[in-house]
Order: sequence, then C-alpha cells, then structure tokens
Amino acid sequence: MLHKLAGIIKSCDIPSGKCLITASDGRKDVLLHISAVNACGSELLISGSRIEFCRIDSLRVPVAANISIF
Repeated sequence: MLHKLAGIIKSCDIPSGKCLITASDGRKDVLLHISAVNACGSELLISGSRIEFCRIDSLRVPVAANISIF
C-alpha cells in the first residue's frame, strides 16, 4: 500500500507537462506529469503550491501519483 507524502511544487513547465516536487521527507525531487492531475486541478500547478502525492520509484526518477493539490 502506498502512503501519501506532502510536498511543494518546486517548478512547473506547463507546455512540456512536467513539474518537480520537493518532498517533505527530504529525499530526491519527484517528477509530476500533468497527465496525473485531473483537468480541473491543472490550473493550480504553480511554483509554491502545496501538494500531497504518492511516490512511485521508477528506473530514472521518482514520479508522483494520486495527486491532491491545496
């Protein structure tokens, strides 16, 4: 079972569909792809936004899933 982590959006490039999240657990930044966010939440993807997510460790870089934006 995955547990939610808190974090802050560090940077976001909407045209490329990619954001970086700084996780509160101090581990490596996590990649958030805009496809993981429903359409009504994508306008909230700005630097400094608080976010909850599940970290999925992949081969290249950890990615975010199950996104909640505050």
